Amino acid sequence: MTDPHTPGGVDHDTRPPGAGARVDFGPGALVAAVAVLVLLLAAVLPWTGLGASGWEVVLGRPGVTGLPRLFGSLAVVFGVVGTAVALLTGRWPAVFVTAAGCAVTSVTGLWAVWSQNTSAGDGPGAGLFLALLAMIVLAARWAGYAFSRS
Repeated sequence: MTDPHTPGGVDHDTRPPGAGARVDFGPGALVAAVAVLVLLLAAVLPWTGLGASGWEVVLGRPGVTGLPRLFGSLAVVFGVVGTAVALLTGRWPAVFVTAAGCAVTSVTGLWAVWSQNTSAGDGPGAGLFLALLAMIVLAARWAGYAFSRS
C-alpha cells in the first residue's frame, strides 16, 4: 500500500505478524457472558454443608477449608474479571491468560468438590456444583478461542 507521507511512498508496518491482533468472538461471547452470570448466581447459593455461600467462602468464613476458598478466589479472578477483560479488550494475551486460568480453576473446583465430599459435614452445596459447571463452560469457551488463532 502506498503512503504519500513515507519516503518512497511505501508504508512499512514494523509490527511483527499477529502483534496487536484482535479476537473475533462472534456469538460465542454470549455463552461466556451467560456463564459469568451463572457464576455470579452461584456465589449467592450455598457452597458447603455449613450453609456458607460462595461470597462467604471467598471472604474467609471460619470453618471453610482451603480448597473451596482457593476455587472461589480463582473463579472471581479468572471467571469474572479475566472474562470481562478478555471480552472488553479482545487481545490475544488476555484470551490466553483467561483460558489457562479458567482451566486451572476448573481443576481446582473439582478438588474443592472432592474435599467437601471427604470432609465431615453434609458435603458440597448446589452453588459449588453450579460454579464448577460455569467454570468448565468458560474454560472450554476460552480454550476454543485460544486455539483458534491462525
